[in-house]
Amino acid sequence: MKKFSFIVAAAAALVFASCGNKTQQVAESTDTVSFEQSQIQEKIMVELDSIADEWGKLAPVEGVFANGKIVLSEEELKAQPTYLLAPNAADDLTLLSQKYRALGMFTVDYQVAKLYKMDTEAYKAAMAKIVADINDPAAAFKETDNTPEAIKAYYLAEKENGRINLFWEQSAAIVVEQLYVMSQNAEKFFPAFDDKSASDLTYHIALLKLSLDDLATYDNNIKEIVEVLAPLNELNAISVDQLKEQVAKMKPQIEAARAALLK
Repeated sequence: MKKFSFIVAAAAALVFASCGNKTQQVAESTDTVSFEQSQIQEKIMVELDSIADEWGKLAPVEGVFANGKIVLSEEELKAQPTYLLAPNAADDLTLLSQKYRALGMFTVDYQVAKLYKMDTEAYKAAMAKIVADINDPAAAFKETDNTPEAIKAYYLAEKENGRINLFWEQSAAIVVEQLYVMSQNAEKFFPAFDDKSASDLTYHIALLKLSLDDLATYDNNIKEIVEVLAPLNELNAISVDQLKEQVAKMKPQIEAARAALLK
């Protein structure tokens, strides 16, 4: 059996004994459909918690831009990327779901901008504005938010806030933006991967699918994301070579998914 098949099977089996669960209802006037976390069945909530535990064990996908394997020459630094999300894109967002997704995309783009020695303060300001708009201090960007402990704490904070749907929307945006950036400059970014990090990215996508499928029953926004991300389910790489080949083949679908996230 392929490693990926084993990974998906293991992730799908992440349902443990039931436990106590305290949730609260959240209704946002800026979204067309409110999400009621209190309606999630206890069995499903336990599974979501288990998926989040697995998610937190993996290195953040955007960390590939900060692992020291990407070295830019002076000439390359001059050719700054034009494909990143502009910091002022946050100004036109009205829906709560859009803002969490943009926050995820900015998390990735901040690391790329930093790599290219661009103005990262503009990204920090954009993220700070979104955090103020969504009134969610737990979502505030921190340079140290790349540890399993920090990710787990963030998930638990959003669960307490009744916003685990938004945690997963943000996570989806991070993965899509990561794939998008990689597809724009494959020759430069793929050398930062090894077979393990490539396989881990595949595992991120498998876990993301499980969580979104669970939540789609309760949230129409999530249901729409599931449809948007459906083409990415074909990504099953367990090596750098496979990942590079699949991302190149799926570039149009990745671009379409990225564009759809902020609509």
